[in-house]
Amino acid sequence: MAWFFLAHVTVPNISTVMFYYQTEFLKLDASFLGTARVVGWLGLMFGTFIYNRYLKTMKLRRILLLAQLGLSLLSQLDIVLVSRINVSFGVSDKVMVLGGSALADAVNQLKFMPFLILSGQLCPPGIEGTLFALFMSINNLGSTLGSFVGAGLASLLNISSGSFDNLLLGISIQILCNFIPIAFLFLIPKEATGISA
Repeated sequence: MAWFFLAHVTVPNISTVMFYYQTEFLKLDASFLGTARVVGWLGLMFGTFIYNRYLKTMKLRRILLLAQLGLSLLSQLDIVLVSRINVSFGVSDKVMVLGGSALADAVNQLKFMPFLILSGQLCPPGIEGTLFALFMSINNLGSTLGSFVGAGLASLLNISSGSFDNLLLGISIQILCNFIPIAFLFLIPKEATGISA
């Protein structure tokens, strides 16, 4: 639980700033962004399938390491979008947003599944619901604090709904921060896998 909390808190969440960038600068409408969320949920289901099919025998530390590296790599799609490189290659903003949303949600699911498996293995019988509620509370607290860190970063860099001049710098800082949780992987049991004990 500590690792997942730290993974949220140490990476600034600037998704709200990206939402404003997508609606105000790129002029993407709300219905399209709703569609992007649906595609993201499909990515979650895809991530669950991939985990169950191919990764449940892999060590959890390795899965979480690869997930963090994957999230860092996918965050670079935001750099491509904000720097408008995609337009120079003829890739539409909508394709970038849809693809980035689905892939990021799939990788986040790959990150989430191992913890659920590990929790089930370590949990004493009869308190599974309590443990899951505790985990979700800690996970949501970490996510909320990560959003506060992201808001603080946006404020520090003077990024707002009308000013996106430093958004590339903010995304770059977010990408670098994606490597911080890797330093805390020692908190995950070394030999743990997704196979029930």
